[in-house]
Amino acid sequence: MDADAMNRANFIKAATAFTIMSDEMSRKTTPEMLDRIAQRVLTQAKKNAPVDTGALRASGRVKRINQFRRRVEFGGAGTGVDYAQAVEFGTIRNRPKPFLEPALRKVLKQTPAITKPSVKKWLQKLIKIGSS
Repeated sequence: MDADAMNRANFIKAATAFTIMSDEMSRKTTPEMLDRIAQRVLTQAKKNAPVDTGALRASGRVKRINQFRRRVEFGGAGTGVDYAQAVEFGTIRNRPKPFLEPALRKVLKQTPAITKPSVKKWLQKLIKIGSS
């Protein structure tokens, strides 16, 4: 096999591997990374939240909007906590005591470290498929 034919064969093999692994990245790896990031934001926000009865901290949860969106929520229907927004942003009578935004800012700085193991694993699989 001449060099051009070998290059074409390698390119096709790499393109096929990338196509297969791109699907895995969007179906599995990305959602898993988003889950880990959202969970870290929730954990940090709970640590940051001011405590009187503990109900605000207990009301925190991660809501999966779709495959690529997560929402960290506090309070709301069924939680018995209707003051999370008032704590975060303040009211006319009370100064803000942000707990969610600082958590998000802190975790955003950690995002490369959080996602690196998953991306590394994905790349290793890509290389393995491409070289087989």
